[in-house]
Amino acid sequence: MILLNNTVIFLQSSQSDDLLNKLNQTAEKATPGNFSAWDNIFQLLGLCILLVVILIAAYYTSRFVGKYKLGQLRSSNFEVIESYKINFNHLLLLVRIADKYMVLGVSKDHITFITELDKDKILTREVKEVEKLSFNQILERFKSKKE
Repeated sequence: MILLNNTVIFLQSSQSDDLLNKLNQTAEKATPGNFSAWDNIFQLLGLCILLVVILIAAYYTSRFVGKYKLGQLRSSNFEVIESYKINFNHLLLLVRIADKYMVLGVSKDHITFITELDKDKILTREVKEVEKLSFNQILERFKSKKE
């Protein structure tokens, strides 16, 4: 009887001796060698480089997907004008579909059409263009507010 990886193997006596010798030889060969400190450092550096490569790839992939989706949204006939949260799972949405404006009730499981609105009855807010500042300009403004 041999116990190997939680498996019991029953063998005849002549076969078991041969098999035990082979298993012992294989186990001796499978023992890990001694690694030096330099080997461990190189492995750690390799893993750090791999992590940086994965993070860079994830960054550029997310930017590509974001730009692609933004391009799709700009040329779309659907636009959410405004949303109002009623409670945890319920929203009212003012949506523009082509040239019609609709109010929809959205919950976890359902979307309900409430009403259609005329374009002239909708109040719109004008979005002001914000000046893009460099990091140095933002840092200078922050420093001047502290003083």
